[in-house]
Amino acid sequence: MAKQELTKLQGAIAIASFSAGVLIAMVCLFFIEPLGEIASSAISIVSELLVLCGAILGVKASYDVKLRKFQAEIDQIIDYERKYEPKPNL
Repeated sequence: MAKQELTKLQGAIAIASFSAGVLIAMVCLFFIEPLGEIASSAISIVSELLVLCGAILGVKASYDVKLRKFQAEIDQIIDYERKYEPKPNL
């Protein structure tokens, strides 16, 4: 149960990181009047790092979900084989 909660938390962090990266980029580009010159590289590096953080956490969460699904399928196969396994003759 703790792994599922951790995966949900990672998914939420990934979405928040992606949203923050997009929000910072949009605010810096369109809504803030610069006092001087803002280098486009400063804006892009912040947004790219936040998007990277979101991507890494998102891939981890996706991998965990697929791994749990695979484990559940294996457990089903094992239970089925145990249920219908031929009994040895004594």
